[in-house]
Parts: sequence; structure tokens; C-alpha cells
Amino acid sequence: MSGFAGVRSAVCGHRGTDGDGGWHGCRCRRPRVCHCAIGGRRLVERDMESALLDGALTECASGNGGAVTITGPVGSGKTALLRLVAQRAVDAGFTFLIGKGSRAERDLPMGLMGQVFAGAGLPEDATTEIARLLDSQATTPGTGDGPVAEHPDVRAWRGLTRVLLELADRTPLLIGIDDAHLADTESMQYLLYLLRRIDRARMLIVINESGGLRRSWPMLAAELQSQANSRQLRLNLLSPAGVATALARHPDLGAVSPPAWHRVSGGNPLLLNALIEDHRVGRPGTPEPAAGEAYAQAVLTCLYRGDESMLPVARGLAVLDGPATPRLLDELVRDICAAPTGGLTAITEVGILADGRFRHPRAAAAVLDAMSPDDRADLHERVAKLLYRNGAPALTVARHKLAARRAGAPWSVPLLHEAAEQALAADDTTVALDCLRLAERGRDGITECVRTQAALLRTSWRLDPATAERYTPSLLKAGLAGELPVMAAAMLVNHLMWFGRPAQAAAVLAAAVDAVDPDDPEAAITLYPVESRFAYVYPELAGQLPCDRMIRPPAVALATSTGKLRIQTAGIIDALRHGRITEDAVDDAQAILQQYRIDDHTYDGVLAALEILVAAEHLETAAFWCDSLLTQADERHIPTWSALLSSIRAVISFRQGDMLEAERHASTAMCRVQPGGLGIFIGIPLSVLLLSATRRGQFEKALRLFAVPVPDVMFRTPFGLQYLRARGRFHLARGSYKAAMEDFGTCGELVAKWGGDLPAILPWRTDLAQARLALGLPGEDLVTDQLARLGPANRRTRGITLRVLAAATDPAQRVPILREAVDELQAGGDQTELIEALTELGAAQRALGEHTKARTTHRRAQQVATKHDLSDLVPARPVSHLRAEPAGDSMIEELSDAERRVAALAARGHTNQQIARKLFITVSTVEQHLTRVYRKLRINRRSDLPFSLAGDLRNTA
Repeated sequence: MSGFAGVRSAVCGHRGTDGDGGWHGCRCRRPRVCHCAIGGRRLVERDMESALLDGALTECASGNGGAVTITGPVGSGKTALLRLVAQRAVDAGFTFLIGKGSRAERDLPMGLMGQVFAGAGLPEDATTEIARLLDSQATTPGTGDGPVAEHPDVRAWRGLTRVLLELADRTPLLIGIDDAHLADTESMQYLLYLLRRIDRARMLIVINESGGLRRSWPMLAAELQSQANSRQLRLNLLSPAGVATALARHPDLGAVSPPAWHRVSGGNPLLLNALIEDHRVGRPGTPEPAAGEAYAQAVLTCLYRGDESMLPVARGLAVLDGPATPRLLDELVRDICAAPTGGLTAITEVGILADGRFRHPRAAAAVLDAMSPDDRADLHERVAKLLYRNGAPALTVARHKLAARRAGAPWSVPLLHEAAEQALAADDTTVALDCLRLAERGRDGITECVRTQAALLRTSWRLDPATAERYTPSLLKAGLAGELPVMAAAMLVNHLMWFGRPAQAAAVLAAAVDAVDPDDPEAAITLYPVESRFAYVYPELAGQLPCDRMIRPPAVALATSTGKLRIQTAGIIDALRHGRITEDAVDDAQAILQQYRIDDHTYDGVLAALEILVAAEHLETAAFWCDSLLTQADERHIPTWSALLSSIRAVISFRQGDMLEAERHASTAMCRVQPGGLGIFIGIPLSVLLLSATRRGQFEKALRLFAVPVPDVMFRTPFGLQYLRARGRFHLARGSYKAAMEDFGTCGELVAKWGGDLPAILPWRTDLAQARLALGLPGEDLVTDQLARLGPANRRTRGITLRVLAAATDPAQRVPILREAVDELQAGGDQTELIEALTELGAAQRALGEHTKARTTHRRAQQVATKHDLSDLVPARPVSHLRAEPAGDSMIEELSDAERRVAALAARGHTNQQIARKLFITVSTVEQHLTRVYRKLRINRRSDLPFSLAGDLRNTA
């Protein structure tokens, strides 16, 4: 052994290796040996094995021939170890011959021995003779591990052996057999013959064989074990310490985490080297390994070069996407794999699996990517059948049906429906849709078709109501014929209402009522809130409902959770419809929000509960619950719920005076679902955006919002009234008072026609009063009428109403009214309206000569505005004094509407920039208007403006 210790060779520089790091395709200048990937370094954790091989070489050189068998998992370093011993042997004067087994050449008789003799460097005549002998042997093949033939050509074997022995006489001979488990039968049987004749020859045979389910050549293995000059080596995977040592040899990796690398590679040198290569390309400098293309290829190399049972088992596990019981694995691959359990053990030994799972997802992906689409589909279908027979969860089975894209089996459609329900319960709407679309392809019969269409409508509505429209035609036909189940009919009615088709919705609802059993309590509690919602959304069409035939839920329905929810929901909607916001309705709303999680069956009740809280002006409570529900909807990735809740949250924020938050939530609603998909409900977020833009003086933005198309039928709903009011406020702010009066008047007429007058939701009387006052017409009766309709909880609306009442009152009486308005708005929580009321109170106090109180009020307004980022609503300074000799009414009458608006804001102390922003004009235009105002009023500066003009500011609000 000492003759080989420490022998090194130059590195060939070739970087392309195969399998265990072999010499496939090497371009070394020295034939018959390659030094690829050695680099003069010792192999990690292979010292004992190297010493044993050095000893075998020493004995061979002294005339004691023999064999060494190296077994171990694919990638464990058998090839590298053979390469190392070959390097030392050649440097010591040995002749080295190599043959490499291959699955592609396994059926080529004597193919492996042909490789061995091809590297012997024999003379031409000897080469010809060898070829003849190999060909003669190839014509008498044997089968399996048995005899070569019934009458083997022993003369050929003798001739081949004589050549090898003559070579060994001249120089010691090392024969390396790599991947012997993939060699042809004839070559391995000849090696068995050769082994018995080299005891006293200077010949050493090193055979590499990957461990697996069984020994590939059991007779050869038995013969090797019976020979005194035969030795067995077993290579194990690297330990965590060995992985750390290997990584330390690559300083360019930076700070690495050896345990993580061992966890992914399993200690397999081939996989570890591939990870290092990927890491250099993918994530250099990070401590965690980055499994990429090299790792994927290394995994496939292990599977293709290993035991034949490994690849089918790996494919089965990759398709299963998780560990499998021995029984399931056996059923899955037993037709193509003799012993699945052994294959599982072999893959684990290689380091690709741990506890029945792939160590890294990239390994499973590599296995799947290497399969043809048809093979993958077949295997997924096979897995689905096995899992179904073994009682696996429907969603688990359905995932394989989806991958196979086959729904032909009789059990497939019911299972896909069940899986869709499970996916919806887990908020995986996309998977639920996929299941139902596959079920749609496999449906059989009208009933099954309708059921699938109804489920598709319900599920796709979660993501985008517009996409659900494609399922309505067939459902509408069944609904009008009374053939829909009650839940499907209720869902279809809601969908038709959403998209502005009330006549069809009423007809489907009537057909559903006629079709159900009057004594069916479940049908009653399902349809009852749908009837209430229809009457609320389309009040003028409520007469089309078959009220005399409508089923009323029995008292026993209150005993069930679902029944109680739906009855409470109907009661809340009826309260909104009739304008009766009672304490009982508010209590029911809070109970719903406290007791129920939003889902497909509760969202209607949840939304109604929020609406009643807003109408009752419990804004903080409504904001709390709405924020909580919004978080749920966003986390569960259901855009339609998010859009509806964001719309309500926008209304709440606007009523709290938070313009920025109101705009953000309203914009979010219109982004979660495109405007066309919001149907008639687009009126909610669009109205908030219009009101906010108008109040902030962003008139061009408001004009762009008016260009957003809305359904005509929306104006027959409460959402249309909100839109009309927003449009009227825009006209009022721009000075188009008659247009504003027309919109506000229409709101009042429709409310009177429909019933359900709720000033807290639609304060059309104060809006109309402001427009009338701007034209010099009386409006006090409208204001007092609204005050009489407000309840004690409507403090915000009361404060707004009092502020408008003050504007319609004699200046000397305004201060106490405005003080009360400030108190109400302070309690109501609307910061914007509070700032407006404080500003007007300060102006009224100043007009009465109460300058100290006016300054205090002005500072309070500024503080509130600064706190809530609403500084543009407060003039930069209060008006210091009234003009000693105010201009006469005749002079003021000479001012145009535009000039009066500019002069009114200037009289209140607004800067030119603030005026320009509020009126949506340029600063230059403001300056031109003021110049004409000064000339007409015969004054020289802003401080001389008559304070009576400040009262006109209400006309620009």
C-alpha cells in the first residue's frame, strides 16, 4: 500500500461529469484515465475506503489478483472513488480499462466488455481477433442470471481471457466496471468466468454497483463473496459533518448553513454538488441552498441510474404530493413495479426522500416535468380512483381529477360538487370554480346540469359578478318554471336584482313560492329575507310580488341559528324600507355582527346590519364591525365581499368627515370589482366619490366620475337616490341652483312615492332648502320639517339641519342655533361638518361684535381642521372687522354669480389659492374677479369687503 500512498495527478480541467462524477465525454490527453473533479483533494469521509483500495492495488502488483465490489446509493461517490484508484494505479504503472453499464445498452450482448477491450490499445490484428470473439459470444446469449447458453462458446471466453492475462503479464491491470447494475447479462456472466482465473494474475477488477431493491447479479455477488481475494465496500451518504467539510472547500459560497444543505441533499454528494452549482447561479451569498436546474437534473440522474423500482415510485409520490401508505403505494404502481416498498426504501437511501416526502419541492417538480402530459394525466386519474375507493376527502381526490382533466366516471360529478363545497369552506374559490367547471364537462341529465350551473353562479359571483352572468340563461329558464331548488332560486333572485333585472327577479321569486310546500319551514326562512330585500331595493315594484302567497316563517324557525338569522335580516331590511329605525332593529343588527361570520349564507344579513347601524348614526360601531369584516374578506380573497364592505365603509368615513378615507374605500370598492360588475350597487361608492370631490372643490374629478356609466334601472333604487343627491350637491357647489333643486326635488318625490323617508340617509330637505336659499327663496319650512322627523340618535343629521336653519334665520338669532349645531356635530362625529359649523359660528359671532368669542371659535375650527387634515376648509384668518360703511344692496346686486362666489370666500378670509381650489378656477381668474368686485363696490382692498357677502358662502358649500 505504501507504493500508492500520496500519489497525485494533474487535473485535466474537464468540468463535465456524469452520474457520480464520471468521465463521460472527457478530453484528457492521457487515455484510459480521467482525473475530473478530483482536484488533488481527498474525498470527504472516504479515507477508509481509499486505504482498502490502495491495499488491493498493492496486492495486485505483487501478483495476487482479485476483485473489489463497491456498493452504495446512486450519487454516493462510487465513480469518484473508482476514478481516484484509477489515477493512482496509472501513475504507478498500471494499465486501466473501463466499462460503464447503461440502461440504453443493456440489451447489447457483450457491450460492456466491448468497452473494456476498446481501451486496451491492442495491435490491429489483436483488435480484429477480439472483435471476432466478442461477436461469437454475442450470438449465444443467455437469459437472466443463468447460464450463457445451452452450449456456450467456451473457446471465445478463453480467447478473451488469454488477451487480458497477457496484458496483466506485461503491466499490472486494473479493470473498472461502473454501474454494473445496468450492464448486459453476457458481459456480467463473462466477468464471473474471468474472476475464477485471476487468483495469481496481476489483475484487479473494481465493480461499482448501486444498492437497490435487490442485487442485480446475485450469482456474481455470491461468487465474489466466496473468493478469498474479493472484498466488499459499502459507501454511505455524507454525515452532517461531512457536508460541512465539503462546503468548507468552497469559500466562494460565503456564510452557509451546513444543516440546511444536509437537509436538502440528504448527504448525497451528487445532489450536494448540484446544489452548490445552483447556489452560485441563483442565490450567492445566502446561507440557504437554492435548488435549481442542476439539482433537478441530479435528482433525475439518481432515479434513472438507480434501481428500476425507484422511478415509478418517485412518480407516484410526486403525483400524490405527499407520503403514501404502503398499501396505497402498492396499489398505485404494482402493475409497473415489482416491489414498491423496496423502491421507496431505495429513494430514501439515495437522499431524495425523508419520511416519505421529497426533501425539496424542486425534486418532485423535476419528476413531474420529466413525464409526458398523457402519462401524468393517466397517473393522476389512477390516483384519484384509488383515493376515492379508499375514502379520501373529496377535495383531495378532486385535485387529481383536475390534474387529469377527466370527469367521465359516474362518481366524478357528485364528488366534484362536494370538493367545491369544501374548497369554498376553505375560501379557495379558484379551486372550487375549477371543480365545478370540470363537473360541467361531465354532467349528465337536466337536474345535474342545473345544480352545476347554480353552483357556478354562486361561486363565480364571489370573484366577479359579471363573470357569473354566463350561467343565468339556463338557470332563469329553470327558475321561471319553478324547477330550481329553494336556495338556488333565492341566489338567482339576488343576482337578477344585482344586475337590474327586477321583473325577472320577481317572476323567479313568485315561481319559487308556488313550487315549494307551504308547510316547509326551511323554504319559508330562505325566501322570506329575499322578499324583503327585493321590496327594499325596488320599492316601486314591490307590488309585483305575490304577497298573498308568500310563505311566512313559523315561530319554530327562531329555534334554529339559520332561521333566527334570516328572520332578523328580514326585520332589519323592513325597518330600512319603511324608515323605522327602532332600538330592536339596532339590537338585532349588533347581534348578527357579534354571532355570525360572513359567508355565502350570512353576507346579506351582515350587510343589512351595517346599513341599519349607519342609518341609526352609530358610526363608530359600524366602522369597527366593517373594518373587521373587511379584514376577513381581504384575507379570504373574496373580491365581491370586499367591494360591498368597502362601499359601506366609504359611506361611514364620509359621514365621519374623513374625506381621504372615504375616497380610499370607495376607490377600493371600484377596483376590487370593475364598475360593470357592481350592477346597481355602483351607486354607493360612486356617490361617495362624487360627494367628496365636490366638497373638496375637485370639480374636474367630479365631472370624470359622472362619465362612469350607471344602469338606468339604478334610479329606481335607493342607490339611485344617493347618486341623485350627489349630483345635486355638485350643482349646488357650482352655483347651478335650479339644477340642484330639480335633483333634490326628484329625491323627495321618489321618497314620498316609495316610503321609507330616512333623513339620516337622504337629507334631501336640507339640500333643497340650501338651493332655495341661494336663489332667495324660502326654505325654513323644509328644515323644520326635517328636524321634526329626526330621532334622538340622529345627532349628526340634526347638527347639519341646524346649520342650514341658521342660514335661513335672521343674523341676530344665528349664534344660539349654531352653538347647538356645533354640540350635535361634536357628538355625531362628522369632523367636516363640525368645521363648517364652527366657521359659521365664528362669523356670526363676529357679525354681532363678539370678536373675542369669534377668535376662540376660529382657533377651535383650525385645531379640528389641522387634526383631521382638513385645513383647506378653514380661512387662513378671520375677518378682522366689518366694513364701517357697507356697500349698498344695489352695488352687491351688480356682481355676477361668479364674482359673488369669489367675493364671499374672500370676505371669509380665504386666500386666492384656497378660493381657486374650492371653485376649481385658476388663481389668475380669482384675481380678475376680485379686481372687478373692488371696482363695482368702490373699495380698494380685501379687508373692505362687506361681511354681508360672507353669508353667500353657504351657496358654495
